Amino acid sequence: MRKGFLMIYSSRRLETIFGAPLDQVTYQQIADLVGKADAREAEDLDYKRDYASGDKEEKGTEDIAVDVAAFANHIGGLIVVGMAEVGEVPSAPQDVSLSGWEARIMKAVASRVHPLPRVECRGVANPDAPDNGFMLISVPLSSMAPHAVSTPSKREAGLRWPRRHGTGKIWLSESEIAAAYRKRLMSPYDQEARVRQLEKNAAKVAAAGVTKKQFPLPLLIVSLAPDQPGDLLLDNRTLSDFGRSAKQDIVMIGGNTTTFEGHYLVHRCLVADTGVGTTRTLRVQLYTDGAATFSMNLGGIREAADQLNIAVQDGEVVAGVTSALRYMARHARDRVGVHGGVTARVALLADVHLYPEIFATKRQFSQWPFSIPDAARHALTLYSAMHWVQLILVSKQSMSFGYGEAYLMLDELADDGQPLARASARLVNDLFQTYGLAENHQIRQDGSLDPAAWGRDWDTIGKWARESGVPVLGES
Repeated sequence: MRKGFLMIYSSRRLETIFGAPLDQVTYQQIADLVGKADAREAEDLDYKRDYASGDKEEKGTEDIAVDVAAFANHIGGLIVVGMAEVGEVPSAPQDVSLSGWEARIMKAVASRVHPLPRVECRGVANPDAPDNGFMLISVPLSSMAPHAVSTPSKREAGLRWPRRHGTGKIWLSESEIAAAYRKRLMSPYDQEARVRQLEKNAAKVAAAGVTKKQFPLPLLIVSLAPDQPGDLLLDNRTLSDFGRSAKQDIVMIGGNTTTFEGHYLVHRCLVADTGVGTTRTLRVQLYTDGAATFSMNLGGIREAADQLNIAVQDGEVVAGVTSALRYMARHARDRVGVHGGVTARVALLADVHLYPEIFATKRQFSQWPFSIPDAARHALTLYSAMHWVQLILVSKQSMSFGYGEAYLMLDELADDGQPLARASARLVNDLFQTYGLAENHQIRQDGSLDPAAWGRDWDTIGKWARESGVPVLGES
């Protein structure tokens, strides 16, 4: 295990900006941020020329405590002490003396912030003046939020609750404080129940948009919920940023065209989809706590031998699950700012209306648009295009509804590479056991890919694998 910040806080977004993990970034890499608009202050990044000391040390102590608590009460973040900024963009190194800085920060936090949040400091010395440099203060999202700060210098001396907002801070209102305490004191967050509810909601939304002409319509649903929920602030800027991102998103692994046609907002949730009337509808629902669902219609066909069985290609499921995990993890990590473990679940349905709870409800009504007996008998079987021949049956049994679950690490999912492939294989394998298969053919348990199992899709999937550093069987 690497020593340093990544033991309590990591951010791929900041690693990209700095050019290295936060526990390894050098003085020169930080100094090189000067003038770069991409390195401007944000919800997870703040620059400080210095904190007041000497005769004004009391104010400096209070400012340290407020800044740390504001990050802990939001999504976590990094404070770079020793960097001036103009218009929120770093403008010039202003080295601070590193002697005694860590003790000062820890004392300020311990004496002023309640309860005590997790915080870690790292001095990054200037090679030309080793006693001076930048002081990095790392603050992860806290499960003990809300954190109060004692502010004796304020007119209303007492406890106040700050929260990071954009590049500044706000003070929580009484109702916001009460909501935060309620969230902390609730019984342990049941993530398994959370992902099942997300899955059910996604199935209902998908079922509502299906006409009888489209029936049956195979559906893949992948859901994800982080252990430590975040709290994304939804405002006009967030929605606008999401809209720009949605227009540029290439969701599927190996894809080369944008995916979404529209985006919109519902309660505590950002939604993007491929638009009405598309043959392969894909929809993502991204929640403010970092949870998400990804639903995709599959290219199922009726089997010639049995008009009630629907054939789905196994490689399409594997690619869909991998793409879903990557996309949802990026929302959780980069937009909401959560890290750590996640509970993931995948469901595969022969038809969207055969989701158990939806079907059970529909049976109570005589006006359901589809034939109950026929719908109840529809089932899904898995076929494979192995070795580029015609589709061959690989599943041992047909099912109208199958599911799989896995506990995964968020940072392994958000970036292309072997860890993502390995995690996808774990989730898909648990799903395929429903169909009598011990594992999928496309991705081995170690995260390597088998070209022969992807059929005609290998051209695009293989390109993605090579560019991402994913091992390919038969290639050195």
